[in-house]
Amino acid sequence: MKLTKRIVESLAPRTSPYEARDTELRNFLVRIEPGGTRSFWYTYRLAGGRKASFRRYRLGAYPGLSPEAARALARSVAGDVARGIDPQARRKAEREQAERDRYSTLRVFLEARYEPWAQAHLKSAAFQLARLRSDFADYLDQPLQSFNCFMIEGARQRWKKAGMQPRSINRDIQRLQSVLSRAVGWGVVDRHPLAGLKPLKADRTGRVRFLMAEEEAALRKVLVGREDRLREARIRFNTWRVTRGKKPLPERGGDYLDYLRPLVLLALNTGLRRGELLGLTWSAVNLGGKMLTVTAETAKSGHTRRVPLNTEAFAVLSAWYERQGRPRGEALVFAGRNGERMKRIDTAWESLVKAAGLEDFRLHDCRHHFASKLVQAGIDLYTVKALLGHSEITMTERYSHLAPDNLRAAVERAR
Repeated sequence: MKLTKRIVESLAPRTSPYEARDTELRNFLVRIEPGGTRSFWYTYRLAGGRKASFRRYRLGAYPGLSPEAARALARSVAGDVARGIDPQARRKAEREQAERDRYSTLRVFLEARYEPWAQAHLKSAAFQLARLRSDFADYLDQPLQSFNCFMIEGARQRWKKAGMQPRSINRDIQRLQSVLSRAVGWGVVDRHPLAGLKPLKADRTGRVRFLMAEEEAALRKVLVGREDRLREARIRFNTWRVTRGKKPLPERGGDYLDYLRPLVLLALNTGLRRGELLGLTWSAVNLGGKMLTVTAETAKSGHTRRVPLNTEAFAVLSAWYERQGRPRGEALVFAGRNGERMKRIDTAWESLVKAAGLEDFRLHDCRHHFASKLVQAGIDLYTVKALLGHSEITMTERYSHLAPDNLRAAVERAR
């Protein structure tokens, strides 16, 4: 029968779906669902196609789409099929293009897609996003499809003229490349716009700052002196309280009056990163086995590793464990005043290195110091890699120049 408004409304639902075909336009039909939904369809086969390639194209639902309007759409689809155009493929392409248009610029893609993903999967999401928006501020309103190697090469040259080092430039570009890789994976762009961009040649050794013997001695002396001053300050404060008829506070005896000295000593003896130190819990410390575990949740690499405790590291953690009242479970080894995780210790650290007279020495450099001592002691790089938790041996090779005896031995063998 010819599908009209009266006919379509008269088709009552059944226990299973069924279809009524139009007599005026071949392959045009209405499908009635058990729930009462009525939708218009057009069935077709492309020229030269087999029966197995028979396809259906949904036109719309009644009453939002009238039978007359649906028939007109079906005639348009039939015309496309006659010209060899697959309406389903075209609809899919249009949807994909709409998705691309929706996230077309770097700014919108970062806000709508990349930021939610980064916050769920990257420990340093806030830092990475801030750097992306800062480094590529001039490109935020550029469509992702418009990025190319020539464009980014221009940015690299400007940064080099401004005094940036190649290693820093490569890191900034790698952040953008990671974003664009996600865009490709999520179908926002067809191909990676920077696939052919090679990193700048840079010194693979980079910055390796470690302490000379006299510098380490100065740092340790300042750590001890700081605790002596804390004890003296408590004595003076109690004297002030007693003279005013107030009860004195408990004296601050023993070692490790607060977190700073044990944290720094542990960093020097284990090479843990700042985030790994501040995220370390007592459940990850095995004093009996003289071992601590850096869990995947706190490790930068996302992989768990175990670090043996040398004599000093074991003594430090044992004393700090007793000082803390033998905490259990997930209590942080180095917690804030209320037991919460500390975010930064910049103020305390800067005061410490200033008092020790150390120049250009960061907390992270305690990690370089640990690695440098291992290499200088003749420990092979693969063992150092495992202890530091590097994902690639190339990251550990920056310390290879610190093994001069190995180089001398090689030269002697060439005589």
